[in-house]
Amino acid sequence: MNFKSIFKKRNYNYFFQLIKPYNDSVRNIPTDISEINDIDKLSDYFDVTHYKKIVVVASGPSSNKIKLEDDALYICTNSSLQLVKKQSFIYIIHDPYYLTIYLKSFPGYQFWKGTVFWIVNNNSKINNTSFQKVFRYLLKKSRIKKEILITDFDYNENSKTLDKSLKTYLKSKFDFQYKSINSGFNCVLIGCVLSHFNNIPIEVFGLDMGEGGDVYFNKKANIGKSIKGENNKIIVKDFLLKAYQSDINIINYSNFMNYENGK
Repeated sequence: MNFKSIFKKRNYNYFFQLIKPYNDSVRNIPTDISEINDIDKLSDYFDVTHYKKIVVVASGPSSNKIKLEDDALYICTNSSLQLVKKQSFIYIIHDPYYLTIYLKSFPGYQFWKGTVFWIVNNNSKINNTSFQKVFRYLLKKSRIKKEILITDFDYNENSKTLDKSLKTYLKSKFDFQYKSINSGFNCVLIGCVLSHFNNIPIEVFGLDMGEGGDVYFNKKANIGKSIKGENNKIIVKDFLLKAYQSDINIINYSNFMNYENGK
């Protein structure tokens, strides 16, 4: 055992969250997403067409460029929540650390529209751990807004149908075969699907893939392979190029492959 790691702030917080009780925003009622089984219903639940544009906010340093607007729908992940929590937002997570904090401590902010966990079975320990955490929670718990598990793990048919619908849409409209990389990339993929489906513009901040240094928007960090690994950069680049060539109106303000298409 690495005893030094026990006393790192992140590890201490993780273990504290594991043992603490759920906060007051959690109800002892199983989650019900029985009426959300396709992209159309997902869009309707989040009221996407009510907004002028979708803004994806990952956690990279370029997220500090963001200028908040009341008529935008924000899609955020991990700590980028802190940038947009006073605006209308969807929260997307699948990292075990942030999942644990969310499940135990998320307060349910006023403008929170709901949460999406997109966790696929790619034979990785991280995704399996994340799925088990969410699965155990959803069986007995919920919050006032929908917490939607999208997965090809053995959970329920709606979750599998949503997973298949998103992957099929990405393939048919963007010629992209879904790959699980990190939460920020999931935000971009879901954001682009909702943008295309509803014909509204999308902007991207913070998908920096390590460009700009070992730093998040709010602090220095040890950036891992899920963000700056070369294979993952190739996958993200592949999707972004296809998004830029697609029918969506997209502006990417991130440090990695930033782009304004002028539509």
